[in-house]
Amino acid sequence: MRTNYTIMIHNQRSRIPAADEGKANGPRIAFVRQCDLKQSITIDLDNQIYSVHPLPKGLTRAEYEAAKVKAQSQPKPSETLTITTNVEDTGETKLLFGRTAYHYKIHSKREPSAGANAEAREEFTDGWFIDIPEYQQLRSCDPFSESGARHAAFVVSSSNSRPINYRVVPKITGAKMQAAYPADTFTTTREWLKQPDGSVNEYTSTTKEKITTLSTDPLDPALFDAPKDYARVSEVKTRPTPSWTYRAEIVWAKFWSGFGF
Repeated sequence: MRTNYTIMIHNQRSRIPAADEGKANGPRIAFVRQCDLKQSITIDLDNQIYSVHPLPKGLTRAEYEAAKVKAQSQPKPSETLTITTNVEDTGETKLLFGRTAYHYKIHSKREPSAGANAEAREEFTDGWFIDIPEYQQLRSCDPFSESGARHAAFVVSSSNSRPINYRVVPKITGAKMQAAYPADTFTTTREWLKQPDGSVNEYTSTTKEKITTLSTDPLDPALFDAPKDYARVSEVKTRPTPSWTYRAEIVWAKFWSGFGF
């Protein structure tokens, strides 16, 4: 299945414009993040309404340090989730959109101990990565930016809402990436999911990510605010979150987490 999405950036604000799908698939929805105001806006272009929601808040530096001290004083779970990430720098570079692209091969492996409420997974990514400095303007949208902690949702989550009963053991080897945004990559993922009857099913999937256009042309600042002639409501009802929005959120998380595995 092929999906396309666009991310627009203006200073400390970003916008995911609505997919041009028409009312047959529900209203056209645009998503705006205002990092400077710590809020997001959901805009229904067809019904001319919008809703405003606060962005997630992370810990302050003091709260983060206090949480670390408290965690260190607690008994450590006996179960573990070992996450090994190895980055191979092929040494190859080329120009993409006028920026230097680096060719990396990344192998990430999640290995839970026998009683850990986590799934085993392995990912192989081969592709070209670039730097997008414009994203630094959106740093304040990262809920953990003040504490300095990186996002951990993708590495510590467990399936079926089971409680986390393990400690994460990260292992990072190989080269340091000089650029982290996937410009043209191909990823193969293998997962081993536990079933209710105790059996384990293996699934394999592939994902190709490619930037098709990268423009630095000026954008209208009005695109990054609520339309003045729209009515504000408590909640804009949307159809199930479209895959293009999900992919955009994944890319966002990958950028702030460094690797995103």
